[in-house]
Amino acid sequence: MLLPRLIRPSARKINPFALFCGTHNSRMGFTSTSTRRSPPSRSSTPPDSEHLAKRRRFEDLDMQIPTTTVTLTPDEETVRQLLVDVAAVIDSENNNGEEPLVLRFTGGWVRDKLLGIECHDIDVGINKMTGFNFATRLGQFLEENQEKYNIPARSIHKIESNPEKSKHLETATTKILGLDMDFVNLRSETYTEESRIPQMEFGTPVQDALRRDACVNALFFNIHTQKVEDFTKRGLEDMQLKVLRTPLAPYETFHDDPLRVLRLIRFSSRLGFQIVEEARKAMETEDIRRALRLKISRERVGVEVEKMLQGPRPFNALCTIYELKLFPAIFTPPIDNLPDLPQEDLIEACDLVARINISTSFLCNLVSNPQEKYIAWILAALTPWKDHMFPGTDTKKRIPAAATAARDGLKLPTKIVTTVTNSFRNYKLIQDTVNGEKLTRAQAGMFIRKLGADWKSQYLLAMLLETIPVWNRELGETEESKAILSKYEDVLKQWFEDMGLEEAFAFRPVLNGAELMGTLEQKKAGPWMMKALNALMEWQLENTEVGKEPADEATKENAKGWAREHKDKLLEL
Repeated sequence: MLLPRLIRPSARKINPFALFCGTHNSRMGFTSTSTRRSPPSRSSTPPDSEHLAKRRRFEDLDMQIPTTTVTLTPDEETVRQLLVDVAAVIDSENNNGEEPLVLRFTGGWVRDKLLGIECHDIDVGINKMTGFNFATRLGQFLEENQEKYNIPARSIHKIESNPEKSKHLETATTKILGLDMDFVNLRSETYTEESRIPQMEFGTPVQDALRRDACVNALFFNIHTQKVEDFTKRGLEDMQLKVLRTPLAPYETFHDDPLRVLRLIRFSSRLGFQIVEEARKAMETEDIRRALRLKISRERVGVEVEKMLQGPRPFNALCTIYELKLFPAIFTPPIDNLPDLPQEDLIEACDLVARINISTSFLCNLVSNPQEKYIAWILAALTPWKDHMFPGTDTKKRIPAAATAARDGLKLPTKIVTTVTNSFRNYKLIQDTVNGEKLTRAQAGMFIRKLGADWKSQYLLAMLLETIPVWNRELGETEESKAILSKYEDVLKQWFEDMGLEEAFAFRPVLNGAELMGTLEQKKAGPWMMKALNALMEWQLENTEVGKEPADEATKENAKGWAREHKDKLLEL
């Protein structure tokens, strides 16, 4: 078997979690009382989803069992004590009997700490000051107490305010002991129909927790009591059940800010958590899909997709997008009247990429580093666009629709868009080459040079698109797909091992332009120069082992002799 079967272990039973809930005051976390809740039902799944739910478990879903205890590193404890001391100084100036200043570490840092995941980004929630005002006092305090904390003033970076939509709720960022700190006041939010950007006001801890995208992201760590606070009364339980649910009704949550759909999918794939059925059904509604497509800037969509595909379980994220029929809201250019696309191609291509990533076959050289893996997932996600071109004035100027989806739909960097463009423009040429007669070293080297530095990604897409029609989702390889993959593996191995051409695109000509002009007794370069250098490279590939390193003098003399012998022909090119 060329590619490995994906291991599909059965779902494990998860013990319900003792939920933390109870009374609360301004500086105390919840007292512990126990309750039990059954795991959320997943009785109904979209068509073609059961095998995906099983198959994607091959991506490691085993996470450390969450706890309710937060263990701080020495640096985190120093920062915690520093912030407590600053709060105490500010409180000492309070002569009006106001509530004390309460600081909490919030959101992702608390979640990751409970899961045993290292995290260097800390959001600090403040109950009655803006983040900017507190950070200003923090900077002053450090200047006055450098000896006690051994934190030199130069390690405090410039604090920048972020007015956003609410000028009076300024936030601030800084870095202390290698920890990126964001300071922000607790907030409540009010949304309008026209925008996903809310009007923000000072809020209570409960309001701040309920505005978040998931209960597991709404946990707070009170730095004064050193207790985890669960104001949604579901976050700790969901951590144990390994599920994602919204603090408020999911439809309203996603309607207010459709970006939360992508965030939940990303957290689901990153953490190995399941999105509860109620939230999944809300994500599938036409209103939410339309809002995701129209209400969210494509830059923000692209950022979330990038995080998904560069995370630990991109296959899971793309499976969820496919199951929830969200492809048209994500991987499409912002145009009206989208064509009917074979979205199942996405999941077939992703299945192949997933297998290649864990394969021991030679094909794994196509995804040999994180950037190549990331681009492979992008190409797989865009395969439904394979037969479509963006209209142009002539064939050469037409752009693959997949490239417009990457450029305008996801706002990906120009370098990646270029790779997508090259891949979808050249895949048929690559397929014809692989299926044709065996190339000589010179022919193969010049072909790779024609494709360019991203030739491996282009080769991968050509292989995917030739294999998809004969791929079996349930069983994986068929006899037909095995033959196709073996053929691509054999050619790749020839080019890599037998011919040493992996980096042929970067090979340097034995003679540079000036040396070639001197050899051919020409005073200036002309239209002949580029063609002559290409002819020289063909000779070089067939007769020498010179690659990226400069040639020795003997090889250069041989090249000059060849150039003199073929002078008339080279000048006529």
